Amino acid sequence: MARRDPLRFFNRLAGKTLVDDTKATEKVLDRYNRKYGTRKRRRLPPWNHVGNVKTVTSYDRGVRLVCERGQVELQWIAPDCLRVRLNPDANHTFAPPFSYAVSKVDWTQVPIEAVDHPVVVEMESQAMICRVTKRPFQMSLETLDHKVICADAVGMQWCEDGAARLSLRLQPDESAYGLGERAESLNLRGKQLQLWNVDPPRYQRGDDPLYYNIPFYLGIHAQGAYGIFWDNANRGSVDIGMASPDELVFEAEAGELRFYVFFGNDANRVLTRYTELTGRIPLPPLWSLGYQQCRFSYYPQQRVLDIANEFRSRNIACDVLYLDIHYMDGFRVFTWDTSRFPDLPEMIRTLHQKGFKIVVIIDPGIKIDPNYLVYTSGIERDVFLKLPDGKPVAAAVWAGASHFPDFSSATARSWWAEQFAALFDAGVDGIWNDMNEPAIFTSEGANTLPDYIFHDVDGLGGDHLGNHNLYGMLMGRASSEALQKYAPDRRPFNMIRAGYAGAQRYASTWTGDNTSTWDHLRLSLSMVLNMGLSGAPMTGPDIGGFREDADGELFTRWLQAAVFMPFFRTHTGLDTQAQEPWSFGQPYEVINRLTISLRYRFLPYLYAMVAIAREYGKPIVRPVFMSEPLNQDLRSVDDCYLLGDSVLVAPVLEPGAVRRSVYLPVGEWYDYWTNELLQGGQVVTVPAPLERLPLFIRAGTVLPQWSDMQYVGDSESDTLLLRVYPGEGETILYEDDGEGMAYEKGAYRWVYVSCGWDENRRLIISRRVAGQYVPQYTRLKVEVVGLEEEPASVRVDRQSAPLWFFDDGLLEVNVDTFQRIEVHQPPLPTDKTLLHRPW
Repeated sequence: MARRDPLRFFNRLAGKTLVDDTKATEKVLDRYNRKYGTRKRRRLPPWNHVGNVKTVTSYDRGVRLVCERGQVELQWIAPDCLRVRLNPDANHTFAPPFSYAVSKVDWTQVPIEAVDHPVVVEMESQAMICRVTKRPFQMSLETLDHKVICADAVGMQWCEDGAARLSLRLQPDESAYGLGERAESLNLRGKQLQLWNVDPPRYQRGDDPLYYNIPFYLGIHAQGAYGIFWDNANRGSVDIGMASPDELVFEAEAGELRFYVFFGNDANRVLTRYTELTGRIPLPPLWSLGYQQCRFSYYPQQRVLDIANEFRSRNIACDVLYLDIHYMDGFRVFTWDTSRFPDLPEMIRTLHQKGFKIVVIIDPGIKIDPNYLVYTSGIERDVFLKLPDGKPVAAAVWAGASHFPDFSSATARSWWAEQFAALFDAGVDGIWNDMNEPAIFTSEGANTLPDYIFHDVDGLGGDHLGNHNLYGMLMGRASSEALQKYAPDRRPFNMIRAGYAGAQRYASTWTGDNTSTWDHLRLSLSMVLNMGLSGAPMTGPDIGGFREDADGELFTRWLQAAVFMPFFRTHTGLDTQAQEPWSFGQPYEVINRLTISLRYRFLPYLYAMVAIAREYGKPIVRPVFMSEPLNQDLRSVDDCYLLGDSVLVAPVLEPGAVRRSVYLPVGEWYDYWTNELLQGGQVVTVPAPLERLPLFIRAGTVLPQWSDMQYVGDSESDTLLLRVYPGEGETILYEDDGEGMAYEKGAYRWVYVSCGWDENRRLIISRRVAGQYVPQYTRLKVEVVGLEEEPASVRVDRQSAPLWFFDDGLLEVNVDTFQRIEVHQPPLPTDKTLLHRPW
């Protein structure tokens, strides 16, 4: 949130009271700042290094090395993951590590071979080698054939004031990814980035930091992929070759120097292990993968109903409508304004009948108001963040002077969950956690709470410097627990603006308050891709842009670009023009209807990719370099993306363009719209008129598709379409009821469909099922594209197919079920003649 004159904007939105509260709370915090604040200074004395290794002690999971200035613990978490800790005090043992980011703490013991040589210590697991040179301490990780994965430059350092630093060597061909939400191109090499969540002022390309930092770095080079998880939530930075071109440097102003190193043959292997450590996404309700519509704000009640009716009358699919802050009573969270929403429960019941879900915004700030039950109960339960003198800290937000729950306290999280009762009783389906950096208002715009504010940290105690970055994640955790409390049999839909490593366990996110420009459209791709490469794949942009006004072309192209991203929502800001799919007239309305319809047809495939992300931590949408990890030319490509491994999306990102050039990864691909077979490993140029999103399907894919619908569950079709793109490959489909928690008890199934050519030029389509779930559909329609001639015969489970059609290169086979379909090609003149007996 930022305006050229913030106080004027506050006055217009919420009146003079908000202006007065902003000035008053700012004045109080200024007094506390003078008393408790610390002036930033250049760090002196210089950085310390541990020096030479003095003793080496092996234990069951690794080694401890006492050095001249401190001690280092190297512990194997898994064969391909090593945890490193530094304690500057060599005379005290390491305390048990505490981290809100880490989900899994119990790991199977790793068999290692440790050898203490005179000048080096070597430890070898089944996946990699850790080598420590003793004079001085220098660490490197190597492959089993002794190729360097990563190695110290200067290595681990600390300052007497508590700061910590890690310096590693960047390899010459290394490309850099991850690190959360960044308004940058995909490859982050050469950048210096801040590890601190903020509510940025109208961010543009290159602005840093943003709302959601994740201190996980993913490096790709000729030896494979590796990750560094800097497990320190204090304010810090990461320099990826900006200050020194060959050096990767993490810094934190305070806290323990603790990090994890991961290694794998490719990015997916690294992300699988990293998300095993920090947690993976929960399986979302299927409706949350549908189209979602939002603005700041839809009100009053009739306006919301009118928007819903427009979607249905115009035959444009939509699953979710949002209520932004104007639904609240004076911006007090957990309330609604009965003058604007005279019967919120009845409105939600009506929307539910039409197939809509309702998600409401919730901010952390609790208005200081003795007549406000949420505030008084919070005071009674002692749940608010505190100043050093024990008083609750106050700052201005939308509701005026407010206190802020301490989500690092179990008591506060429990109290927070209780406050949702009225909203859930009214029928609210999901939670949108906003302003949770946390952001506060000042006369200069958005800021945050001072470093010295006290946090409970589940009884350990800490300050805001070390817990600011965790605030959004822990608010998301508290809201997730609320959803589980009041709807234990339904999957939660929970969204956060600010987050941190591990927050993916509790909530999805979006890329914040973007702007209606073509460059922000392009930024959407790189930002979403890097979030996926940071272990937080459930994200997407505000389609059309939040700030300023999109025109019809920009909105339409943005909708196309985001159509296969995990989070698919249009949102726009206060005082902007209408930004619904029909707002720009024709031809945009009909094109947007078709684009949204395309999303729903692809939902079975998208849902499978989400399930795979939950199971293995793989990104849902992926950069094209993941198809060819050794192709350095692809490492910076961020104008297209892959959905899973098999769908290549190449949106138009420039105004007026009617053609699009895109590199197809090695292999064979089909143009989705024409079924033309194209050779990969080259750049192709295809038509891209306004109504067409360039889209390619990898040969060997069997693409599951649904029929058109207005919302998820609109009509239960008895037929699932399987669209076969001939080639060698396997497609995985995941199925369950899409809504409840029965899948946790085994009510799900995986379906594996493969296809390929045998030595007799028969196309073989095989299908096997693993799991207990019985889907609603009872029929399969199998379409095989790209056939040059009508098949000689089609067999299903070794019997002649009962019903099949062929027309214009497309074969259609209708069956109840199958395990194997054989498509027999007509004989060629060059085929060897087979001799048959005459009887």
